[in-house]
Amino acid sequence: MMRPRRKNAPAAAVLLAALAAAPLAGGERPSFSLAPARPGLSSGAGSAAFSLARPEGGGGSGPAAAADEKGTPRKTRRAIVQLSLLATYSTYRYWADYHRWVEDWQYELTCADQYRRIFTGEAIRFDSNNFVTNWTHVLAGVVYYQLARTNHWTWEGSLLASTVASLFYEVVSEWREVISVNDMFNTSLGAYELGEPLFQITEYLRHQKAPHLRALGFLNPVNELNHWLDRKKPASKAYAPPGWHAFSLSVGWRRAAETGRRTLNDGLVGFDGQMILVPEYGRPGELRRTVRTTSLAEISFAGAFGRRPPGEDGLSNGFAEEIDLFARTVGRAWYRQRIDALGRGDVFSVGFGSALSYLRKRPSLADSRKVQVHIDPLPETPTDFRDKYAINHIVGPVLDWTRFGRGFKLRVVADAYLDFALMHAFAFNAYSAAHPIEGLKTTLSYFGYAYALGGSASVRADLEAGGLWLRGLVSAGAWDSWEGLDRFQSELTNDVGVSDARFRGLVKAGWKPRSAPLRLWVGLEGVRRWGKIGDVRAAGWDTRASAGLSYLF
Repeated sequence: MMRPRRKNAPAAAVLLAALAAAPLAGGERPSFSLAPARPGLSSGAGSAAFSLARPEGGGGSGPAAAADEKGTPRKTRRAIVQLSLLATYSTYRYWADYHRWVEDWQYELTCADQYRRIFTGEAIRFDSNNFVTNWTHVLAGVVYYQLARTNHWTWEGSLLASTVASLFYEVVSEWREVISVNDMFNTSLGAYELGEPLFQITEYLRHQKAPHLRALGFLNPVNELNHWLDRKKPASKAYAPPGWHAFSLSVGWRRAAETGRRTLNDGLVGFDGQMILVPEYGRPGELRRTVRTTSLAEISFAGAFGRRPPGEDGLSNGFAEEIDLFARTVGRAWYRQRIDALGRGDVFSVGFGSALSYLRKRPSLADSRKVQVHIDPLPETPTDFRDKYAINHIVGPVLDWTRFGRGFKLRVVADAYLDFALMHAFAFNAYSAAHPIEGLKTTLSYFGYAYALGGSASVRADLEAGGLWLRGLVSAGAWDSWEGLDRFQSELTNDVGVSDARFRGLVKAGWKPRSAPLRLWVGLEGVRRWGKIGDVRAAGWDTRASAGLSYLF
């Protein structure tokens, strides 16, 4: 469960965000004329198609448009009340449970201490908390984001609200602690990276007629609450459907082999949701414009579940063997489309995007929320930490190209980002077998991960032809640790650098019968990991074979 201590920001911070947030999205809608719809392959095609001339000056449109474009006024007062109630509750929980955070308390409520903390930069540090506590700041930020976004704020305003709330809480409410750099990254950036696609997907689901799809909208309970409060207002029922969507729920089986460990057979569950929010996507006509609102949103989740392997008593119990989450959104894009009356042509966009990647394999018992640094002893060596990371893909270009041909559709998405990461040090287990771990970065020596900067890129291609579906994906990234900002920097005696890299390749193939919204699929995946700490290097392979059944909607 998420610790409540970071999900807080005083009402003053929310008020500042509310006053500062303004609708940055906008622009005129282009005029259009109706034409016969093409018999396309993509989901969500409407009964009418667009033939568009290029609008003067460009402009944004679509379901993610600003509140005034949707005809629904921004609920600023309600957002302030909701955020303030959450802030009050969370702050109370933090101080009521103060004995759990004594490891974090380094400052007194005196003018001298607070001057040093706020104005000298002394307190600008990475904190020393465990991996679970730190990565779940993303979830805390998502709650803040939804409380603004579902009150009809733009994504820019919602991001601003999350950022200001997080900053105010770090500086004012947690006056005993350092001003945590990693908390700011995860709470504010993670709020947008995961919160915007969550908002777009659940907003779509809650407007569907099928009860089981509407029920999935409760994955965003904040959105459901605010829709219920607006239930008597006609504008709350209006929804402009996306140009294209593809959702699937999957179950299956996986056989996984990892260097130095047993081969495992696990059950799989997963969800994959993708939306292109430009209404004209895939319809006959020509279009060139700048899309100033969210144009792409996607979330992918996969969980592998099984019993703890025999002889692995140093790992946690339970059934979760691996959890994998990816979310991506594009908030600004240049869009071009040319499709003829027979539905043949291409669509291309290039935009600025952000994304979030999260992975956590079955953790070591030493990687526990109960461990308190400088109070509990360091883990026994050699350590046995398993792979984990939470990566903020802060910003980068996203290219999206689709080719509609005779009986097929090919879509390719490529991206590249600047990253901030909580990254498992892959070489740490090997390092701990040959070197003492005292005096290293605090999170490294206690929990096996480091704060890092780096970059990553990926390319994914999807081909649909009749009932056949093929997917290929290649991704890679490299990250180096950030030195000099440890919470206990003055006590480090060996602030050695940590480097990590990851390469992933995936191939999937599936077949869909015409008469049912189902797909049978098989997949092969390989992951190569490298790591370096000082003079110690380590590398390893993960290979997975999987098969399953997906329900498409």
